[in-house]
Amino acid sequence: MSAQSRVPKTQALKDELLKIESLIATAVRLLDEGRVVDLAALEQRTKRACDEALGLPREDARPLVPAMEALLTALDALTANLHERFGDLPTLSNLVGSDVATSAYGQALKYFP
Repeated sequence: MSAQSRVPKTQALKDELLKIESLIATAVRLLDEGRVVDLAALEQRTKRACDEALGLPREDARPLVPAMEALLTALDALTANLHERFGDLPTLSNLVGSDVATSAYGQALKYFP
C-alpha cells in the first residue's frame, strides 16, 4: 500500500478517535446528570480504533498521537467520574455480565444523592 493511499485511512481513524472522544464527553455529562451509561459500545469502538492505530506503520500513526493523547485524557476523566460516583461498583462487571452490572448501577443510583 502506498503512503498516499494510507492517508485517507489515517484521516478516517483520526476522525473516529475524535468521535470516540465526543462519546466519552457525553458519557461524563450523563454521569454528572445522574444517568446510567452503558459503556460496552464505547469500549468496543475504542478497542477497534486502537487496534487499527497499532496496525499502521509508524510514520502513518505519528499524526494520530495528539488525538490518542486527547482520548487518554478523556478516558481518565471518565474513569475519575465513575470512581467518584460509584466507588468500587465498576468492578462488578468483572464478576457478572455487563447487563447485570448496568442494572446494579441503576439500582445503586437510588441511594446516591
